[in-house]
Amino acid sequence: MHLLMLLLHFLLFTSFSENSLLNTCGIRPLAKNHRRVRRIIKGSTAQPGSWPWLANIQMPLETDNYKTVCGGTLLNDRWVVTAAHCFFDLKRFHHLVRIVLGANDMRQLGPEVQIRTIGKWIQHEDFDNGTNKNDIALIQLNEPVEFSDYIQPACLPPESSKVYNMDDCYVAGWGVLEEEYKTKTSILHEASVELIDNQRCNRSNWYNGWIKDYNLCAGHEQGGSDVCLGDSGGPLMCKKKRAAIYYVVGIVSWGGLCGQPHRNGVYISVQHFIQWIQENIQSRMPVYKNDLLEYQHDFQPKKNEGNMEPVITENNNIANQAISFLKYLFGHTKNIDIFSKWKVW
Repeated sequence: MHLLMLLLHFLLFTSFSENSLLNTCGIRPLAKNHRRVRRIIKGSTAQPGSWPWLANIQMPLETDNYKTVCGGTLLNDRWVVTAAHCFFDLKRFHHLVRIVLGANDMRQLGPEVQIRTIGKWIQHEDFDNGTNKNDIALIQLNEPVEFSDYIQPACLPPESSKVYNMDDCYVAGWGVLEEEYKTKTSILHEASVELIDNQRCNRSNWYNGWIKDYNLCAGHEQGGSDVCLGDSGGPLMCKKKRAAIYYVVGIVSWGGLCGQPHRNGVYISVQHFIQWIQENIQSRMPVYKNDLLEYQHDFQPKKNEGNMEPVITENNNIANQAISFLKYLFGHTKNIDIFSKWKVW
């Protein structure tokens, strides 16, 4: 009997391992004994491999180093979803952006890390940079990634699911760690947050009507765990407490003062844009049994795909490219006012 139990355990473990690497999503092979933490701001670091679908979107500095611009979420081996506002001022510099997957500490990229560039960029055609309406975009990687314990695809919530029934939620990113925006980090941080219904988040002492049906609110009413500057585009991940699979239900978009009462993070609801995602991801991409992409969809490129300006080619004036890029690096403001009160993160 003991031998039979060992054999059964081995078969189940093998099946789980194969499925997590080949045909599932939302699985975290390295996140054993995961503990709940309270804050990204002044918070705890995430264990390597804790959130294997998290992407770090970077731009080069004037040296050989790179700067974190935003986060993103890996949907399959070729596509990442992020916030549209991350690239609003970078349309002409897409060819310089790199996407880092499987990383924890950006100062020490090990052999588990895979780096890609942008093959294609699709911004929501109705994105409004003034209000952050439709703040969602897709990145097609220049070549597929290979799944491993450190790199896994995320699950997106079914359109029929009730997101607010999920009661175990996390955010993660490489954003600043203090409310004053002074302390930056190269190490991935994570935080436990609570979903806050939009009606409550729209109260006069909170966001007073600025939360729309395409938004989600998450954080804590009295402040604490929160996202902040540099976490934009990253995922809000939720599940039922006894469930094994996390769903990416939100994309970090904007908010008030980081970690302060009634100024929690505001997210784009992924569920609100599932059809848009389906219509823009090519049908020949892999499909995962727990993912939203449960059927093939014929992809027809739109003539006015996104609001993207042409990518700079080698025939353009190199000096002008360099000047424009340096102006962006040194002149780009960190805190962009929207509604004259809230901050884009």
